[in-house]
Amino acid sequence: MEAKHKEISCGSIMPPKHPWFVSQKVEDEGDNTQFHIFYNIHDPMSHYRCQIPELLGKRIRGCFHGCWAVLSSNHPRDVIWSLWNPITSKIINLPTLDHSVSEGDCGEISECCLSAPPEDSSSVLLLMRTAKPNFVYCRLGIDSSSPDACNGQELRWTESTYANQITILTESDGLLRCLTCCNGKVYAYIHLSTRLIVEVNIDCEIKKEREVVITLLPILEFVCPIIIDCPLILPLLKGSSTELFLVVLGLKDKGKTVGAVNLLKLDMNNMAWEEIEDLKDTILSVELDTDSPILYSPAIASSEFGGYIHILADKGKIIYSYHVKDKTISFSSIPCVAGTNHVSAWTMPECTRLGVGRVHVHCKQKKKGHKEDETVVRSVKGNHVAESHLLNFRNGVLKIKESCVGVECRLESDKVDDDESHLLNLPPHVLEMLIMEFGAGVDYLKFRATCKRCHLAAPLIPWNNGKASKIMQKYSVPSPWLIVFDKHKGIITLTDPAFGDKYFIRTPQELICDFQIKCSRFGWLLIFKPGGSLMFFNPFTSDIIELPELPELPDTDIICFSAPPTSPNCMVVGITLQIIQCYACIHTVGGEPSWRRFVLGIWDDKFFNSGTLYGRDLYALREDGGDVFREMGTEAPSRERLAKAPTSCCKSLPQCFLLKCDQHLLRVIVGKFGESVEVFESTSSKKWVKIDTLGKHAMFICGASSVCLDAKTPQLANKIYFPSSPIMYYSLETCRFHTLNNEDSFGDFFGTKHHLSPHGWIEPRWS
Repeated sequence: MEAKHKEISCGSIMPPKHPWFVSQKVEDEGDNTQFHIFYNIHDPMSHYRCQIPELLGKRIRGCFHGCWAVLSSNHPRDVIWSLWNPITSKIINLPTLDHSVSEGDCGEISECCLSAPPEDSSSVLLLMRTAKPNFVYCRLGIDSSSPDACNGQELRWTESTYANQITILTESDGLLRCLTCCNGKVYAYIHLSTRLIVEVNIDCEIKKEREVVITLLPILEFVCPIIIDCPLILPLLKGSSTELFLVVLGLKDKGKTVGAVNLLKLDMNNMAWEEIEDLKDTILSVELDTDSPILYSPAIASSEFGGYIHILADKGKIIYSYHVKDKTISFSSIPCVAGTNHVSAWTMPECTRLGVGRVHVHCKQKKKGHKEDETVVRSVKGNHVAESHLLNFRNGVLKIKESCVGVECRLESDKVDDDESHLLNLPPHVLEMLIMEFGAGVDYLKFRATCKRCHLAAPLIPWNNGKASKIMQKYSVPSPWLIVFDKHKGIITLTDPAFGDKYFIRTPQELICDFQIKCSRFGWLLIFKPGGSLMFFNPFTSDIIELPELPELPDTDIICFSAPPTSPNCMVVGITLQIIQCYACIHTVGGEPSWRRFVLGIWDDKFFNSGTLYGRDLYALREDGGDVFREMGTEAPSRERLAKAPTSCCKSLPQCFLLKCDQHLLRVIVGKFGESVEVFESTSSKKWVKIDTLGKHAMFICGASSVCLDAKTPQLANKIYFPSSPIMYYSLETCRFHTLNNEDSFGDFFGTKHHLSPHGWIEPRWS
C-alpha cells in the first residue's frame, strides 16, 4: 500500500532527539509563510512540519560542539550571522557582514567553523571565501556573554588572506576546503592535485583584543584514489569529538550519482590514514552539491541509527545513505521539499524550548489483514530477518532463523512419546549418509550448525567437490545468482534470486582489491583491475585465467567475450573512445599472446555504455542509439546502425541496458530511482517498440552482467530482477517492485538498499 497523509494539529509535540534533515523555506519575506520540515530517513513515512521563530528568515549553516547552530540571514546585501543554542535559548547576534566586507551575498561564503563554544576564551567563528584565499572571522571569547556583546556592539568582523602561506607550503596557488573541528582543533585541506591536510591554528594570545593570528600547519599529504568507473573523486573531511575522518566519494554521471564511498580515519599516533570497515554508532553527513555552500554537520552518536554516511544531493531533495559495514547504499526523498528550499543535516537537542505550532504526521496505511495497532513501514535500516525452509525429519523439525548477524539453529521435536525415535537417535553413519545424499548448499550448512552431533555428522566439504557439486546442480534453480564481493572480509556472497538463500566462499587473493566486473557469461566473470589488467574468474570452480594487459586503453568503455574462456574459440573484444576516434581491441584466449588493435572508423564523441557479444557480432549501445559490428575479429568488420534511441517517459537520469533474448534485441530503460521501467524491442524496420510483457522470459539487470533467458520456473517469468539487498524484482504484470516474499510492494527504489561493492549476475556453471 502507498502512504497516505493524516494531519494532526498539536501545539506540544516536538521532534524527538534524532539525526534530522531540516528543510527550510527561507525565500519568503513574511514570517507566517515560512516553515520547517524535520525529516528522519529511519522513519520515512513521518515528518514534522513546524515554525521555529529563531530560524525564521535564517539558514542553518552548521552545528558545532553539540548544540550551537550557526545561522545566517538571507538578505542579498547585508548578511547577519548569529549563534543559537536551542537548549538554553541563548542567541548571539554578530555584526552585520555588509557589502564592503562580504563583497556580495552570503553565497560568497563557502564554509564556516566554530572553533570552540562561545563561552570559551579562544572561541572564533571562522568563515571562508568561495573563490578567494581569504578568511573572515569574528572573535567571540572575550566577554561574549555580556548584553553588549550579544547585541553585536563589541564584536567585529576581520578579513585576512592565507594566500602567502599556501604558496610557502605548496609552491603554488590554492584554496582551502572542508573546514572541520576535531579534538579542539580546526582542520582543512589544500585543494590541489595532491591534497595537503593542514591544521588551521588560531592564536588568540595577542595584544589586540579582537584580532587573532591564523597559521596553516602542515599535517600530512594524501592522494585521492583512482576509483574504477568513477571519473570524479570528491574528498571531504569530517571531524567528530576526537576523530578525523576522510570521506572519499566516487561520482558518476557528471557528478550527479554516487558510485563509490570510501571511509578513512586519521591515526593521530602514526599520522596515517587507515580504512574503516564499520562506523558503528557514529553518523556522518556530507553535502554532494559542490556548487553550494558546504554544510558542516558533526558526527552524531546513535546506537540505533549509527553506521551511516548520509549524503545530501540535488539541493537536498535526495539523500544517499551509505551503510559502511554492509557496503550498501539507499535512497531517500525528503517530502514537501520545493526546489528553492535549503536543506540541512541537524540533530535535535534534548530539552529544547522551541515553540511549535502545527505538526503534520504522515502515517502509512495499514496493510489488509494486519492488527489495528500495527503500522507497516519501509525502513532503510533493513535488518532483514527471514524464516528459511523447514526441514522435516519424521518426528523432528529443524527450525532455522537467519539474520544479519548470523544463523540461529535449533532442533525442536513435536510432542511425542518418549519411546519414539528422533532424528538424532539415528546411528551416526546413517545420519551422515542421509545428509550427504540429500543435503545441499545452504540446507547442508544450516544442518551442520544445529548442534555438535550434526556438526560431526556433516563434515565440512568444498562445494566444488565432485559429489557436492552434483548435489548442488540437482537442487539449484537454473537461473543467474547475484554475486557480491567484500574485499574487507575476503568473502564472496552468492544469492539465489528465487528463494534468497545465500552461499559464501573465500575471495581469491588476486581479487582483494578494487576492480570492475566488465562481463558475466557462461559462469565466468571478466574482471578489469587497476592498471589495465584483465582476468577471468569462475567462482564455482575457483579457476582464474589471466589475460594480457590492454594496449594503452585504460578507460575501455565496454569489454565482452563470446564463449567460455576454456573454449578454443573464446574471443574477447574491447571498445573505447579516445578524443573522437573509436578503437577496438581483440584477443583470442589460448591463441595469440597479445591484443590486436584497429580503428573502427567512428568519428564522434558518443561513449558506448553497454554491449554484448553474440557469436562474432558485437551489439554496442550509446545514448543516440547504438551499432552492430558484424564478424568481429576479421580485418574489416561491417557496421550497422541500430534504431535511434526510443522516447522514454523517464524524467530522471536513465540507466539503459541492451540484452539479446532468443532472436530479439531488447532495450531496458530504468529511471535513476526506479520511478519508471520500460522495455523496448527492436523491429526488422529498425524501430524500437515498447512491449508490456516478457512472456516466459525473465531479466536480471545489473550493468555489464545483465541477462535475459527462459524462466525455468513459473514464479520467475515476466519479471525483471534487480541486485538490491534483499533482491527485488519488477513485475510487468503489476508494474510495481516486489521483494522475494511478495509481502512488500512499492513504486520506486526509495528506501531500498543497493550494493556498492563489486557485484553482478552470474549463471551457475560447475565445470
